[in-house]
Amino acid sequence: MKDNASRNVHNTAKENPLILLAAAMGSRGSSGAIEEQEAAGQSSFVNSTQLPIKINGHDKEAMELLAEWGVKLGEPTDNLFREATLPEGWKEVATDHSMWSKVVDTEGNERISIFYKASFYDRRAFMSVCKHTK
Repeated sequence: MKDNASRNVHNTAKENPLILLAAAMGSRGSSGAIEEQEAAGQSSFVNSTQLPIKINGHDKEAMELLAEWGVKLGEPTDNLFREATLPEGWKEVATDHSMWSKVVDTEGNERISIFYKASFYDRRAFMSVCKHTK
């Protein structure tokens, strides 16, 4: 995606919950600590070389479209994500909501919408292929 080195999404389910508890007991409170974990999860995702395993919608049609675009999907690295290679110039970008990111092509058209909830207690991810571009 960004270079040849593989970068995995950080698995928050493997974090020590006492660290989050300590953050929640601090000035940020529990909702602030969770929001920080979500934002860190989004940053980890957009800087990774991965895409979610789960595809919303018609899996076969979505897989065909991804292949047509030149998106190469690799092997799973955990229960949510798999290695992926995007076409030259495509990139993962954050949105203004920490649970949503997207993959855009060289012209800025959204091609894939990604949901990633990074909270350790309810970690999940999926992607949806955007069939219509600008």
